Amino acid sequence: MPDARMPPVGWWEGTSHVFPTRVYYEDTDAGGIVYHANYLRFAERARNEMLRLSGLPHAAMVAQTGVALTVRHCEIDFRQPARLDDALEVVSRIADIGAATLDIEQDVRRASGLAWGGVEASTGPAPLVRLGLRLACINTQGRPVRLPAALRSVMVNILSKGQD
Repeated sequence: MPDARMPPVGWWEGTSHVFPTRVYYEDTDAGGIVYHANYLRFAERARNEMLRLSGLPHAAMVAQTGVALTVRHCEIDFRQPARLDDALEVVSRIADIGAATLDIEQDVRRASGLAWGGVEASTGPAPLVRLGLRLACINTQGRPVRLPAALRSVMVNILSKGQD
């Protein structure tokens, strides 16, 4: 059982990592909806927790391998707004593992298919926002490098979860 005193790390659904979060007042704009740039924060936290749940937290990865993952490219499709107090899930999937890059797809959706105001959505948890990212592996000098064996192994293990 997870320690309730610790921040959530999420869980696995096949090859997808699901990270729960909530919309707080600080996340919203003057119109009462999530400010567009904050979806990047939600997605970043989810990717970090995916690594943590896989046994290789980002800080440990840097310390052990001397490399970090940085966003090289990002596409965002805003479909519907999230609002104050919405319970959200960020679903992250590894789409491709390159020599020095990772392609990750992320969806931000309302938790458990809830629509705004707590009404159950009839179609399930449709994505509010969809992100497509290419992460580059860089060394401590900021130069691109190949994915270290330890990181590649973690990513391959994530992809193989759906084949169990």
